[in-house]
Amino acid sequence: MIHITAHAIERYIERVAPVTPDEAREALDSPAVRCAAEIGARFVRLHGGQRIVLQGCTVVTVMPSDNYRKQVRRYGQRTDEVE
Repeated sequence: MIHITAHAIERYIERVAPVTPDEAREALDSPAVRCAAEIGARFVRLHGGQRIVLQGCTVVTVMPSDNYRKQVRRYGQRTDEVE
């Protein structure tokens, strides 16, 4: 089971697609995101270049595609590990 924060839903709507909260939740609870959470991934890249940020089995936010390197450093990883 994956938990999706309200913040992540808001950021998905703002940064990925202007959809309803239910549609955003459905997109963030995809099999790929669940699989990534199971193996301990911290980020999942979307088709538009945005990154879903995971902390364990929780989707905490969606980072924009244009400034993810700065954001990734804030989460404590080097950017060459992400790409």
